[in-house]
Amino acid sequence: MKRILFFVALSASTFWRVASAAVEGSIEDLLEMGDNNLISDDPLTAIKYYEQGIKAMNKEEDSLITGLSLYTNSGTAYSSSGDERKAVEMYRQAILLYSNNIDEIVEKSVKKEASELAAQASFFLAMTFQELDMNQKAVDAYAFANTLDPNHWASLANMGSVLQDNMKQSAEALAVYNKAYDILTQKGAEPTDPPEHPEYVLSQLQYRIGLAISYADKQKCVMHDDPTKEVPCSEMAASAFNYAIELDPNNENAK
Repeated sequence: MKRILFFVALSASTFWRVASAAVEGSIEDLLEMGDNNLISDDPLTAIKYYEQGIKAMNKEEDSLITGLSLYTNSGTAYSSSGDERKAVEMYRQAILLYSNNIDEIVEKSVKKEASELAAQASFFLAMTFQELDMNQKAVDAYAFANTLDPNHWASLANMGSVLQDNMKQSAEALAVYNKAYDILTQKGAEPTDPPEHPEYVLSQLQYRIGLAISYADKQKCVMHDDPTKEVPCSEMAASAFNYAIELDPNNENAK
């Protein structure tokens, strides 16, 4: 099972269901049986059903959404069983299935759902790469998840943690932290899987932003609303830490 990373919108046991009712003997039925076993904490049995569904899948006739769900949920089941390498293979298959078929989808709602599913597959792929200490691959997969779903704030927040903690690229981390923060605070668009306690997450982001400002080398700090106005970076970092505490007074790291 994947450990919880810096920010995770969904737990590693999260999986995707097909909205339509299952048909007996169909791949939708196999998907549902796999999901039921996965939710019952029996990933090995879930894998068997997912594999049957994948083998029975006709990519010209069956739903792209169903295929994406089979591969993505299979990846989660493999990860839950401790087989991260096989999880990588399944998540990659989901992304490949999406890339090979998305241009043929005409209906906007189906296209949107498929893109969101592929974004989650890429997000889980990035988490798995992070588990395997494959940092650049993790960053690339997080970035692709955000490309597919621009409101996927968690992919940016997790990418920032890899850049800052593992790759020591504080300036790059700062940029993606700010984007994640903007997604969570924007008006008129719902973030993908918004956090249950947004103040806590926003506080953690502000704390991370303060750290990134503190450790980024050879950078100039400017006001967010006025890029022409330069301010001392130490002052900017202190402001981020103070705001983190304001959002969550229990954020001891920011104090």
